[in-house]
Amino acid sequence: MTGHDRIRWLDGLRGIAAAIVAFDHYFMSDVWHPFVSFWADPPEANRHWVQLPPVRILFSAHSMVTLFMVISGFAISVSLLKARHSPQFLPRVTSAMVRRLFRIYLPVVVLATLSQFLFFFDLYHWEFDDGFLDGLQPWTDPWAHIQWLCGYMADSMNVIAFEYRGGLNGQLWTMPLEFRGSNVVYLLTIGLSAWRPKLRLWALPLLAGFFLWAGNWDIFGFIWGLWLAERTIGSAPRMDTSPENDCDDEEKWPRHRCAATRCRLRSARRKLFTLSRLLTVIAFTIGVYLLCLGSDGQLPPGYQFLACLHPAKWKDRWDIYQWCWKSVGAACLVYAIAQSPLLQSPLHTRPVQYLGKISFSLYLLHETIYQLWRNPLRDLVYLMASGHPYVTSAEALRADAFAFHVAWWVSGIILGTVVLFASHYYTIYVDNKCVALAKRLERWVTS
Repeated sequence: MTGHDRIRWLDGLRGIAAAIVAFDHYFMSDVWHPFVSFWADPPEANRHWVQLPPVRILFSAHSMVTLFMVISGFAISVSLLKARHSPQFLPRVTSAMVRRLFRIYLPVVVLATLSQFLFFFDLYHWEFDDGFLDGLQPWTDPWAHIQWLCGYMADSMNVIAFEYRGGLNGQLWTMPLEFRGSNVVYLLTIGLSAWRPKLRLWALPLLAGFFLWAGNWDIFGFIWGLWLAERTIGSAPRMDTSPENDCDDEEKWPRHRCAATRCRLRSARRKLFTLSRLLTVIAFTIGVYLLCLGSDGQLPPGYQFLACLHPAKWKDRWDIYQWCWKSVGAACLVYAIAQSPLLQSPLHTRPVQYLGKISFSLYLLHETIYQLWRNPLRDLVYLMASGHPYVTSAEALRADAFAFHVAWWVSGIILGTVVLFASHYYTIYVDNKCVALAKRLERWVTS
């Protein structure tokens, strides 16, 4: 998408979502109470105000993934829908499909290679999950590390039957979902291009609802994003043929009837405007509320009423219905922001736009930096603040709660700054270069 085609508030929203993911992953493997609900057990370890909506959205990393899906479906559709009636429409869709593959995976290949290189030289200070690295050990058998890397990338690109490899760069499990959803959008953009505009606007929500009912929350998000793009720029403008315009013909419409018609139209428009704003407020509130759903493993109080709305396809499986409800929240939130210039205005500010600019690099890099330095830095700050070694989080909190919080926040601020700097330069020297290379490869493939 060119700079002219970009919707800036989408970039800002993507940047905030990526920042929340990076912020949350700093704590997620060790400090869990912000990620469950206020009503979680045991009570003495919970009942914190940060566990309540809307504050808990700051600790909703999983919800931000569903937000990425809706944003991506919206963003990649914009330029294509603008060109739908142009002779260049099919070539542009073809180019976008080819370029999307390289756009997603070239920066991922660079990061995965760098991560494996760091692991081989035993530079990580992290306890990885058993089995995810298939027995790989630092300083041993370089060929085995190369094979693991190739297998990891193959699994990451398998959009039909992908599997979570975990271990290094666990956040990259979203890449096959991103690529699969993008191709669904491209297919629908072509397949529905000859349909009537109003019919498209009815068909896409129905299709999105079908995939939500089936538990395919990521496909739902992408199709919903496409529908929002259709609503925003996809429909061709029509000439206004309302009776108000006919009032200029005084032979047809006497003056008193023109005034009455104008009055009725103004009243109807005010009612529609008020209804639209009310719908926007409701959608925004529902969106934030659903995005604040925790990671309890079950619906907590305040959300349990949702169980009566579960289709049989979800089969009371937390791994399905939590993602589905969070996807509904993402759909409502993006819809509300798309409707409201007031909600869009904070997303146009320079800091938020900067986060949008580096959002992909921020999402890719943050876990590697945490795995390298979080634990040693946190332990050092805790030792300096309390005089005692940091053994486990539970013991450190019991021994000295003040030093515990100082250790987490001081080390978090330091490494957060490192993540921002690394993302800035990764965007310049890797991501931007990969975008340019993707364009060259696309021209080579399609020429």
